[in-house]
Amino acid sequence: MNEDKSLVDGAKSLVNGAKRLVDGDKILVNGAKRLVDGDKILVNGDKSLVDGDKILVNGVQRLIK
Repeated sequence: MNEDKSLVDGAKSLVNGAKRLVDGDKILVNGAKRLVDGDKILVNGDKSLVDGDKILVNGVQRLIK
């Protein structure tokens, strides 16, 4: 009887361990998505700076003319 209980407990432990691994994978995937999103924000920020520079250059050219 005790052996059966040990087997059941062992199986539960394996299932719980597998769930933790899946949860860990989800956390890693979410972390990777956040990094990608952060990169997109940086790229968009760089584009905004470039656009701002173009506006300044165009404005200066108008003043010179």
